[in-house]
Amino acid sequence: MRELLGRFARDRAALLGLCIIGPLVLAAVFAQVLAPYPNDVVDFHLERRLLPPSADALLGTDRMGSDILSRLLFGARTTLMLAGVTVGLALLIGVPIGLVAGYYDNRMSEALMRIAEIFLAVPQIVLAIAIAQTLGPSIKNAILALTLTYWPFWARLVYAETRSMRNEIFIESAVALGASSWRVVVLHILPAIASPIIVRTSIGMGATILTAATLGFLGLGPPPTAPEWGRMISESREHLPEAWWYALAPGVAIFLTVLGFNLVGDGLRDILDPRSRRGP
Repeated sequence: MRELLGRFARDRAALLGLCIIGPLVLAAVFAQVLAPYPNDVVDFHLERRLLPPSADALLGTDRMGSDILSRLLFGARTTLMLAGVTVGLALLIGVPIGLVAGYYDNRMSEALMRIAEIFLAVPQIVLAIAIAQTLGPSIKNAILALTLTYWPFWARLVYAETRSMRNEIFIESAVALGASSWRVVVLHILPAIASPIIVRTSIGMGATILTAATLGFLGLGPPPTAPEWGRMISESREHLPEAWWYALAPGVAIFLTVLGFNLVGDGLRDILDPRSRRGP
């Protein structure tokens, strides 16, 4: 663990990503304290609408006169919660399916992977938009739409890793010693393939945030009263280019957040890849 932390600390790109994600998470957790006008999440001030950045409103105000910085901080909470729950549910669905389909050779394994491939045959964003449009705009429906379109990525990854791992000598030795299939899969194969799952999870957070912002931009995410970065950009379109600050703040927030998770994911891939730990 000390060696891995040392390698991570020497990876400047990964550290940059961590420096982006860390403050973002803290901002989301303490949004109620950090927001200059926390009540602007629900309150409107039409007399202050579309004011440019100033000492009173560091990032300006939106079309309803609400402080953009305050809504941006609460939007971080919404965005991270939505992405975190989606990725967690996709892991809970995709990893077991990939393990079962990869370890066994039977009709059920084939059926599970054919179902996953059906989902993978359609671009995720297109399928997510179709599901969200059918269910209606809400946070729960956005999470459901993203989860249903994202679990096949983990299932396919775990399936491929399990297939390559099940013929390893230590797996065959465990089976020869009488270990049950459950024990082999959970206690031997799963820990051995944890590295690519962790890397995929980090990169998947960035991809999920981007897709969730797209749903919000199209009006298929959280309701209009909820602060959400994608919806904020959508609302700003009719006021461009005059109110340029309206779209700039949430756009930069999405860019930096996705960049941070991708940098951390790339760093974890370099560190956890067994080939990268081989010395001269």
